[in-house]
Amino acid sequence: MVNTHLIDGFSASIWARARRENIPVLHTAHDYHLLCPRAFLLTRDWNICTTPTLGCRAYREWHLRSTRHVSMFASPSRFLLDRHVAAGLPVARRGVLHNGIPQPKASAEIRQKRGPDARKRFLMLTRLTVEKGIRVVLDAVARLPASVDIEVAIAGTGPLEAEVRAAAARDPRIRFLGYVAEEAKLDALARAAYLLLPSLWYENAPVTIVEAACYGLGVIGSDIGGIPEFVQPGRTGLLFPPGDAQALADILASIAGADMLPDLAQASARMAEGFTVTRMIDGYEEHYRDLVRNALSAASFCSDAGGPAMVADANCAS
Repeated sequence: MVNTHLIDGFSASIWARARRENIPVLHTAHDYHLLCPRAFLLTRDWNICTTPTLGCRAYREWHLRSTRHVSMFASPSRFLLDRHVAAGLPVARRGVLHNGIPQPKASAEIRQKRGPDARKRFLMLTRLTVEKGIRVVLDAVARLPASVDIEVAIAGTGPLEAEVRAAAARDPRIRFLGYVAEEAKLDALARAAYLLLPSLWYENAPVTIVEAACYGLGVIGSDIGGIPEFVQPGRTGLLFPPGDAQALADILASIAGADMLPDLAQASARMAEGFTVTRMIDGYEEHYRDLVRNALSAASFCSDAGGPAMVADANCAS
């Protein structure tokens, strides 16, 4: 049994080799690598790509044709899976297998000590790049009247760090934390009540959402890609149109003025319980067992029929 995730450095030929050896393959897609050479479905100026070039179409066709050797195609989100199916994915067996993360031991303590003023504090944990929506957040804060009392903490590193630093120097409501880890990260999670996820690209299944939910944070995120699958609007967070800085500004101002989501911590924590490592492993093991059983049955059938035994389906195809 082979479970591939990223095939960079191997190429899709590894699937054909596994099939020749009657080894079932489960491929888990975490981005759009099979559909786009840049893996993001974005143009070079950071817009959603709607008209792939001839070269990109040829690249996509070859990779999708190669998946005929895959026994099952999985994704941590329904959105990413559907994008591959719409592009022509030929794999019949496919499904959603959510990522799981270790449930933090300190999460309950942090939820309990979070004060009522936390609703005015927003946190961004991300790489500081255009597609992550950094500029959308900076623009949204700049649109707010000075009377709107909020705090937007931005943690991370990346190409747009200078812009974040400059914005923080202009507006005291923006705090730049730089790279945070361990205690510094826990402090940032304990201080805020909302995670900002203003992505401009088709996010798959951001683990950051589940991690924040463990600590009782809600998500204020773009209505794009897989993000809506992990947000219950009005209960564990809110969604806004991607790139709409004014819509985000309106949400920030509304939350700062009233406790819009009173049961946020409890609902978010319950949501996070569905994304444990144990559940993820159980899901994968179930499919592993089924795929191996099917491969053994197919090999036995073909051998009894006088056909080649080293194949991965009951049609005895090479």
